[in-house]
Amino acid sequence: MARIGVIGTGWGARVQVPAFRKAGLDVVAIAGFRPEKTRAAAAELGGLEAYDDWRALVASPNLDLVTITTPPSEHREMAEAVLAAGKHVILEKPTALNAGEAEELVALAAQYPDRIALIDHELRFLPSWREARQRIVELGGIRYAEVRYASPGRGDRSREWNWWSDADRGGGIWGAVGSHYIDALRYFGLEIEAVQAMLHTVIAERPHSGGSRPVTSDDLAAVHLGFREGGVASLLFAAVAAGNDEPAMLTIHGEHGAMRFTGEEVLLSQGGKPYTRIAGEDLAKVPGNSPGGAFGSGTIHLAQALRAAIDDGHRDALTPAATFRDGLMQQRVLDAARRSAEEEGRWIAVPTTPSTTPSTPPPSH
Repeated sequence: MARIGVIGTGWGARVQVPAFRKAGLDVVAIAGFRPEKTRAAAAELGGLEAYDDWRALVASPNLDLVTITTPPSEHREMAEAVLAAGKHVILEKPTALNAGEAEELVALAAQYPDRIALIDHELRFLPSWREARQRIVELGGIRYAEVRYASPGRGDRSREWNWWSDADRGGGIWGAVGSHYIDALRYFGLEIEAVQAMLHTVIAERPHSGGSRPVTSDDLAAVHLGFREGGVASLLFAAVAAGNDEPAMLTIHGEHGAMRFTGEEVLLSQGGKPYTRIAGEDLAKVPGNSPGGAFGSGTIHLAQALRAAIDDGHRDALTPAATFRDGLMQQRVLDAARRSAEEEGRWIAVPTTPSTTPSTPPPSH
């Protein structure tokens, strides 16, 4: 049975540990940055060895795979250490702080072709999404796509400042959630060639150490995309919504109909008829699932694929996964949007080679 170590006491402890265990993986160790919190998580989850130093966890000979669920600023160093230690690695999204680091990760993974090196885009493993990917051709040529995500999760001004509020550590709604939907659009065959963005900070400061500290990351993002094969997209992400936690929604409109993704459901509308469910079920009540998405269910299916790949030798079970190269493509879009926002919303081209830098594309979108 594959033995798993987790770096991070947030998502990794709360969602990945129970999901991996449900799939039959043996989660045996956890590391965090605050020893008391790490030990408390290990005790609560049971059967975990707590490490105060993530490097000691990585060096342990009793692990086959390490999952990294830390701020993006730590991803590059940690992933290199895991691969060099002879272990498989799953890296939380967004991939890194910038495309330069993501390119380095691609090069690192290429040095260890026998090791699994993935980005944690677990929605790719939902059975309904996999079925939809096979049926997306029924829409014909894609005209446009829409994404709407509105959560009150960070709407409380009294919520403490943490790394999520710090752009230098990779915080913000655009990286945290936008990365998932960039990857989703690519998963469904839509390559992104240009970006135009407005990134905004609604709550400008948060409580910190008895005072307050400025928030440097975005908590609202409005982004337009241009697709390589034609068509455009409009994406809106808000982490400070004032209303209820609304179901996140992705809709792809084509020449012959539209496909909508919400929770674990996939809906289809053709010929002007109402949307009907063609795949998926009601959102399961498992850790990690919320109106924002079926991330918990996706994690369970990812874990099942990992067990098939590592324990049973069926590497093709990981065919849906986002590789480090997929992570690089996602990171380029994130970077281009940030540059667009800094330059008053100019359209910015998305690089197609590691040496290319973003520039203004022709006015075709």
